Amino acid sequence: MTYISKAQRQLDGDLLLRTDTQALLYRTVQELAARLQAEKDGRPVGDPTDCLRALTALQDKLGLFHGDLPSVNDLLGDPHREMVARNLLKGC
Repeated sequence: MTYISKAQRQLDGDLLLRTDTQALLYRTVQELAARLQAEKDGRPVGDPTDCLRALTALQDKLGLFHGDLPSVNDLLGDPHREMVARNLLKGC
């Protein structure tokens, strides 16, 4: 198995990702996005073991998150609420 360095936590809470860990992160995101798009389009999807292997390795390299994980809406904002707010601003 290829050695991939772990993410290092900085004092301010940020993660330092080495090049190999960044490549694994981007590859995992790319594989999952392609898989989800294929399922959405109704195309046959290949073997899920590659995605699972990549996710498992990525979780191992990123380490545990201390505390409760915020929801996606907490992290990125609620798209429906933002659309309503944008439309209300357009009306002014």
